[in-house]
Amino acid sequence: MGVVYEAHDPNLDLTVALKVLRQDRLVNDAFVKRFLSEAKALGRLDHPNIVRVYNVDEHEGTVYIAMEFIEGESLNEVVHRRPVEPGEIIEIGAVVAETLDYAHQKGIVHRDIKPGNILIRTDGRLKITDFGIAHVEDPSAAVQTQAGEILGTPAYMSPEQVLSRPVDGRSDIFSLGIVLYELCTGSRPFTGDSLAAVFNAITQEEPPPVTALNPAVPQELSDVIRRCLRKNPDERYRSGEELSAALKACSAKKEEPAAAAQAGAKTRRRNIVFSIAAVLIFVIAGALSYYFISVKSGVDSPPPVEEAAKAFLRIDSTPAGARVFVDGMFKGETPLRLELLRGKHEVRLSLADYYDWEAQVQLQEEGETPLSVRMIPNQ
Repeated sequence: MGVVYEAHDPNLDLTVALKVLRQDRLVNDAFVKRFLSEAKALGRLDHPNIVRVYNVDEHEGTVYIAMEFIEGESLNEVVHRRPVEPGEIIEIGAVVAETLDYAHQKGIVHRDIKPGNILIRTDGRLKITDFGIAHVEDPSAAVQTQAGEILGTPAYMSPEQVLSRPVDGRSDIFSLGIVLYELCTGSRPFTGDSLAAVFNAITQEEPPPVTALNPAVPQELSDVIRRCLRKNPDERYRSGEELSAALKACSAKKEEPAAAAQAGAKTRRRNIVFSIAAVLIFVIAGALSYYFISVKSGVDSPPPVEEAAKAFLRIDSTPAGARVFVDGMFKGETPLRLELLRGKHEVRLSLADYYDWEAQVQLQEEGETPLSVRMIPNQ
């Protein structure tokens, strides 16, 4: 859409984020008028988790938006820097869902929910930004989305967006489901080697359950995300508030077993101590019996069990810093040296603003096998 600068507004004596639309976006006059109309409507939003819009205007043929400047990083940067725990994912999802519910009640559908548009301030507060292509429900508006026009980021679009059908708040819930899926598994639910393949996956394919890719994720959270990703909007959560409540329920269910476990911890520890003592006595007695029987009968000790053959895989990427997943498990960031069992392994590299790289790697020989990957930008 454009380029964002850190700037100073002399009228407000304030540091702002100044978004200037790309020149090629200015060619379509209807697009510019719609953008200005919708962005001005967004100036009415007043929510602690939405980046505030101060001004929208055009100057010497350039359209710009002056917004609240946020010190922090995007969720996209967080994901590529470290894994996100299920508890944190639930909290992020609940806050974003509640914030979207506020916008939806104001008649505004974001249409571009993705990790790059969810900011995390240095104090931990979430901020949703970039309502530049939002849909404003206003029957009196002169400019509307044209039939056959597709707006959004392909990998995070809802089926309605892909098919250029009318959208409502449930479209944002689908996109948020994609974000939560990616946070849990490290990969997006709908992928492909072309735009057409991605769109086909969004409209036709069912992704694997989150728990199939990451067993550490609670089943309840996996089920919530699965409902968000229903193709039919009527089968999703009806509102962001309903989705937020479902996510918070996941958190409550997670805490219940923990409380019960803590209550019986002392009893279990006592039982464990006695059990270990009994096992040690049994093992020692068995070992002594075996030793004396073997010596007396002259039976040789059995040969040691051969250890599983291992090999090393050295992974480098251009650019460096790509997240590495082996057989669906996160292993670290490039450059990376891994010790793996010999045989076939599924290797995937993921980096912000680049297409995921996936391949099957065969490790046959001892020593180190080099793997060098050049990541391809997706913009």
